Amino acid sequence: MIPNDTDFFRSVTKIVCSTLDIRVALSRLYTFLEDKIPVDFISFDIYNEDTRILHNLLSLHGKDFMNVPDIHITPDLHEEMLLGRLKKDVRVEYCEDSEKDNVAREVSKRVRIDPFSGVICYLRADGALVGVAAFLRLKVDAFSQNEIDTLSCINEPLTIALANALRFEELENIKSKLQDDNLFLQRELAKQAGDTVIGANSGLKPTMEILQQVSVTDTPVMLLGETGVGKEVLASALHRMSSRKDGPFITVNCGAIPESLVDSVLFGHEKGAFTGAVQQRKGRFERANGGTLLLDEIGELPPDAQVRLLRVLQEKKIERVGGDTEITIDARIITATHRDLKQLVTEGKFREDLWFRLSAFPVKVPPLRDRKEDIPLLLSHFLLTCTKKLGIKQPPVTPKGIENLLAYDWPGNARELYNVVEREVILSQGTPMDFESLALRVTGSRKPPSEYPSYFPEQEKRSEPAGSIQTLPEPQIHIPFLTLDDMMRKHIKEALLLCHNKVEGERGAAALLGINASTLRHRMRKLDIPYGRKKK
Repeated sequence: MIPNDTDFFRSVTKIVCSTLDIRVALSRLYTFLEDKIPVDFISFDIYNEDTRILHNLLSLHGKDFMNVPDIHITPDLHEEMLLGRLKKDVRVEYCEDSEKDNVAREVSKRVRIDPFSGVICYLRADGALVGVAAFLRLKVDAFSQNEIDTLSCINEPLTIALANALRFEELENIKSKLQDDNLFLQRELAKQAGDTVIGANSGLKPTMEILQQVSVTDTPVMLLGETGVGKEVLASALHRMSSRKDGPFITVNCGAIPESLVDSVLFGHEKGAFTGAVQQRKGRFERANGGTLLLDEIGELPPDAQVRLLRVLQEKKIERVGGDTEITIDARIITATHRDLKQLVTEGKFREDLWFRLSAFPVKVPPLRDRKEDIPLLLSHFLLTCTKKLGIKQPPVTPKGIENLLAYDWPGNARELYNVVEREVILSQGTPMDFESLALRVTGSRKPPSEYPSYFPEQEKRSEPAGSIQTLPEPQIHIPFLTLDDMMRKHIKEALLLCHNKVEGERGAAALLGINASTLRHRMRKLDIPYGRKKK
């Protein structure tokens, strides 16, 4: 019995458009047609005009899916298809005998069904050919005119179903590629940061053992230690040891974010949420979903942002700035700071409840002066990194150079060691390095300023004019000691001097110091180092 066209159209539309899986749609359509217009074979094909290839997307013979090879259309058949079908905007065509049609004859050879008759639907969207759907019976002239007309009416829902399935497949392929690219990128970033922690089996061994124990949990970890000890490297190592290693590892320096942008950076914003918000943007929490989020310099977070951060940690949900939809967050939180948060809590500068939540598992990272056995290992790693970046041959280090490195206390820790090594590599010009400037720093010996970095303090000789009254000599400080801020101020000024006061860019001070340009500017403001227009 031939079904009513309207009911048939509605039923087929519901069947083929209710799923994005073309295999499921085709199987359901075949079952539906068994009682209405039974067919022996259904196929969906895509024709590429550029390559002249008729690619079979899916074929169903009976209730079994078939693997059907592609057809390479000859130039003559190509012209016939374009002129006879496609250019004339043919929507439905009836082939009563496959032996009498050139294209059908090629299809017959491909599917090894001979002879057949069939209703061929050319599926078009916006004037372009999306694909071809064929309903075949294994005998000649097997369709009545009513059956042809009924199958013709479902051209539009078949077009929608095929277009949706192709777009879904394309998006799935893109998603899969992005996931692969993201995983590759994470691994490459891990390689650049160091797949292994330098000193993991020596000075940092106790710390790594603690991190290994906590890596199997999602407990928030707080890394405590002086500036430059490598807290971010250890956070990355903790991420790689955890079950979230295939997820993203996102870092944010809380001290480098302008207070007005903290919410936008951490939680994201909707389009039009504020002036300049021209598009929707995900925040760091959302980007870290399924992975790990490192909140570096957490002690610098403004009080208002601390309140919102506490709510996110409690409820595991965020709202973008300008939005009203709650987004569930699944990210492991690691914090890092060189400041005494407990003292900040006492002073009322850091919320006590937030401190309790973040410091559930504190880990103290020892300074470099307490693990000097790591210095030769770090030296070797930094030499390789610096010479590779500079594109020069690695210079040798003298035994005296090793002694000088081990004798120095390294108030700037591993970061200072890297900067000293890079400077020495540049100045050595391939000659053996003895790090004499460090010996000057330890002994308090004096040399002309041009022979050692200006961030090492100088002691100027005082000459008394002839005939002047002799006074008792002032006490000589043979081991001068600068505060960390003074050391950092002198170090940044030296970097600016070498870079001709250029802050960012390939040859800027930020690149030389190995930090982000915004972080450098933030520290320059804190240390009252002028730059930009203020400098001028």
